[in-house]
Amino acid sequence: CQQWAIPIFPDDVFLSEDALAFKSWANAYAQLKRENQWLDEASLADYLVEHIKSINISAPVQFQGFDVLTKQQQKLIDALAEHGVDVELAQAVSNKQTISVYAAADKQDEIRAAACWARDKLSQNTNARIGIITPRLKNNRTQIIRAFASVLTPNSVLTPVSPSNQVWSVALGKALLDYPMIDTALALLALGQRRVSTEKLTRLLHSRFIKGGQEEISRRALFDAALRQSGIDELSLKSLYRFAEQVCDEDIGCEQFIQLLKDFEISFLSRARKHSLRQWAIHFSEWLTLFGWPGEHGLNSVEHQTLLAWQSCLNDFGQLDPSGRGVSYPVALSQLRRLVSDSQFQPETPETPVQIAGLDGSAGMQFDHLWILDMQDDYWPEQSVPNAFVPNRLQQHYGVPEASAESRLQWARKVTDKLLHSSVDIVLSFARQEGDRECRPSPLIGDWVEAGNRVEINSIHSPAARIFESGKMEQFTDTDAPPIAAGKVASGGSALFRDQSLCPFRAFARHRLHATSLALTDIGLSAADRGNLTHRALQYLWQRLGDQERLLYLSDNERNKLIQSVVNEAIKQHALQQPEIFTERFTLLEQRRLEQLLQQWLFIERERSPFKVIATEDWQTVRFHDLELHLRIDRVDELADGRCVIIDYKTGQVRKSDWESDNPNDPQLPLYAVTADRQVAAVAFASLKPGELKYLGQAEADGILPGVRADEDRDWTERLAEWQQVLTRLASDFRAGKATVEPLLTACRYCDLQPLCRIYERAETLDAESVLEGDSGG
Repeated sequence: CQQWAIPIFPDDVFLSEDALAFKSWANAYAQLKRENQWLDEASLADYLVEHIKSINISAPVQFQGFDVLTKQQQKLIDALAEHGVDVELAQAVSNKQTISVYAAADKQDEIRAAACWARDKLSQNTNARIGIITPRLKNNRTQIIRAFASVLTPNSVLTPVSPSNQVWSVALGKALLDYPMIDTALALLALGQRRVSTEKLTRLLHSRFIKGGQEEISRRALFDAALRQSGIDELSLKSLYRFAEQVCDEDIGCEQFIQLLKDFEISFLSRARKHSLRQWAIHFSEWLTLFGWPGEHGLNSVEHQTLLAWQSCLNDFGQLDPSGRGVSYPVALSQLRRLVSDSQFQPETPETPVQIAGLDGSAGMQFDHLWILDMQDDYWPEQSVPNAFVPNRLQQHYGVPEASAESRLQWARKVTDKLLHSSVDIVLSFARQEGDRECRPSPLIGDWVEAGNRVEINSIHSPAARIFESGKMEQFTDTDAPPIAAGKVASGGSALFRDQSLCPFRAFARHRLHATSLALTDIGLSAADRGNLTHRALQYLWQRLGDQERLLYLSDNERNKLIQSVVNEAIKQHALQQPEIFTERFTLLEQRRLEQLLQQWLFIERERSPFKVIATEDWQTVRFHDLELHLRIDRVDELADGRCVIIDYKTGQVRKSDWESDNPNDPQLPLYAVTADRQVAAVAFASLKPGELKYLGQAEADGILPGVRADEDRDWTERLAEWQQVLTRLASDFRAGKATVEPLLTACRYCDLQPLCRIYERAETLDAESVLEGDSGG
């Protein structure tokens, strides 16, 4: 309102609720200024105009960097001129210009082309002033930094570039909260909320801004891996201490980190009451000092400036409430987080040849070479967004650019014209496509697009590609790992055969290199946890029942009580491992779910021919072609004639075809069948997926299991022999060290080893991508 001389607000103007509130605030603020004789920044230009005659100005006054003059600024210029001051508005000298257009394939191509162009200009003249201007710097900041770093300072990937050697800089800060040091500080202070997410703990365990960050770096990383493996999404500090006692040993233990948490909790509990914001600021600083923040390493220039910005922000926080009223810890922390989030911070760096900036103030700058990004019709002119606190009618009347599309267009034309006079060598660029959307150039650059003056980009490959191309490479195919020595027994489980079948490299990586990714945590039980809980409930059920005969003699009431009892016992055992998940409400829901599932499943079991359950969740160690296998069979039933049925519970999608090829997707049941120490009559999945409860498998004869029929094409003995042959080949390939990256259909979809096998980097990229999408074989 001050900038555009808008009165607040005439009586004949309709005011929305927001505008009415703003008018009240503005009047109260103006009254405070008058009472205290305050002068604020927004009123400074008007004050100068009012007192212009009492100011002695002998030298000329030059205005630079103003995209479009506001009414307030123009009023000051007129007052200076009337006072006899020589006023100069910086204007670019109209030299002969070269204006070119670059139509990029997409946004990534556009940004990288600008970086390559800047490097080319810099190589021609190291003293050149090069500007990269974009109206969307805030949106594309990260992408721009990544591209310019890879092209202009590729060595920064390995060694940080010192400020004195930096050749490019970005003239836009980011929220103070986005700096790692400040993020760590707020995460530490948030520990007073008593419950902390695993994600936040991960950040703290890997932070170098905490005491012991270097000394315990390996042990904290292992502790983080163990914490993720637990599947707990959120836990209290008390539960964290208990977990640490359970898993920590001489390798995983991070005693110093745990002790820091305990010391903080003691200090926090002694101060957990209402305080003034100034007192909370003191407590916050004390707690950060307790954690050794900002770490034991020496701070570089950027980190030191960030620390000063934090201290300034914390000082402002302490002055937010001059009345000194007491507020609670959650309120204080929320206020601090909001203040830090709203504070923009840009570390000071030496002036660089290449300057990347937004539009604000850029139109008055002068460059030897200038590249203007994002000249698309949907980005430039920018969309008008009127201020919600000022009636739009007033904004339009007083010429505020954001008030209407017309005024925004007029403003954009002026800015574009100034930009086009900021250099003698200019490139205008836009992306032809973003995602699935086709893009067009802005109408403000239409004349130059039609002129067809295209810029040629000296494309610069990535540093890795240049290193690769500079050497004489010898290529050879290496698909085999060292074989396992003859006579040496290798160990594993049924997953070894599944992985060898799905992808030989996967078996090598998991069962010989023992490679695994960090587990992901989520709210509630994961699919694996829910499956394990179902397995445990069924285990307890059949341990109590024993055989089908007892099941058939139970009354409905007895059966219901039995199911309720075993489900309750299973949940109690599981809750000991994940107490944070099993709240009262969640436990009730899981109890109902499992009771309903077991009720429905027992109706299927009652339709079978007589059987006795002789093993549930039974661990067995067997020897198979010099492989020592540790197998856990979900369930083994004995039939009336002494033969057995091997059953594997599945709570997800199952297919009988998973074991019917030379490279089966899941050879687990065939492995159980060929290694069994007694005659097997059938093997089957027990599908426990709601709505799809059934047996799915293969049997020696019909009628052994409901819905499972004998194979009409081959007899049972031939089928077992085929499985023996397939499993023997897989075992031999594993021992021989076959580790080819040859994934089967969909094998990569849920695999976590893609960064290790680097399937995307194979020559047959299209085939690899189709495998990852599940559309074709590897």
